[in-house]
Amino acid sequence: MHLKVETHHLVARTHTVKAGTFPVALYHEHEHGLYLERAFVGHPSYRYWKAHILPQHHLQICQYFTHQDNYPFEFYIDIVQVEREGHVLQVRDLYLDLGIGFDKTLTLLDTHELFEALRIGLISLDEALLATQTLHGLINRLGQHQNSLEGTLRAQGIELKWDWELSPTP
Repeated sequence: MHLKVETHHLVARTHTVKAGTFPVALYHEHEHGLYLERAFVGHPSYRYWKAHILPQHHLQICQYFTHQDNYPFEFYIDIVQVEREGHVLQVRDLYLDLGIGFDKTLTLLDTHELFEALRIGLISLDEALLATQTLHGLINRLGQHQNSLEGTLRAQGIELKWDWELSPTP
């Protein structure tokens, strides 16, 4: 297990992860955070990724596109902490995730990773608490809106746009 930190350089239009640095097709800043899109070149399963990073809500909301179009989730949500310095965002994964299926089924993911990261000191007890509280709050709000992410966010005054005219077709 390793520390999961992603870096987004908005001017250079790059996304750096453990596997390397990759070009980003689109960054768009909005009042609630950052939208991005990038191809997964040479990846065996994924071909394209879209995400909204919502720093104040500790969420990275993703849509993944696979080569076979059989991805089980409409949205994959990482619980994160975001730090920004100038044109650089660092997104630190807090090892707790939620999948929202196309049928609105919720799947809580990676609880074992959260506990392992806490056990070996990759995250603090305060970060584990933040991740747990954030996910519990999200699940409770989703339940009030028939597990509709759009309805849940709209109730908080957030409208996310996923299709941009400048975006390449995934």
